[in-house]
Amino acid sequence: VRHGEGKFVTSIEANLDEWAENGQLVVRYIDPSDAYPSAGDDLLPFPICPNASMRNIAGVCDSTGLVFGLMPHPEAIYAAWLHPNPTSGQAPAGQGNALDGWEGEGLQLFRNAVEHVRSQR
Repeated sequence: VRHGEGKFVTSIEANLDEWAENGQLVVRYIDPSDAYPSAGDDLLPFPICPNASMRNIAGVCDSTGLVFGLMPHPEAIYAAWLHPNPTSGQAPAGQGNALDGWEGEGLQLFRNAVEHVRSQR
């Protein structure tokens, strides 16, 4: 997450139930220390849910599943030099771009989208 200012909210709480039923709440923050993590509705504390989004929502889609809105920024970590914590020991060693070495997990989201479009031809 790039910053904490943006978060998912709605003024009509019933919409959340409808979207959950329709499978439109597609990405939610979970507690990684939970032995059986689930996307609960109770707000998780910072930094687990970094922006206090309602129901810990990180991403939603429209009813067709083709329009996807995402609060975290996968494009922010497609290459080693963009790792959010490069000196923590969590970032991969070395530098480079996404095409000659380490690829961040964020790039896979875009690869999946391209592959889906290609498969629909």
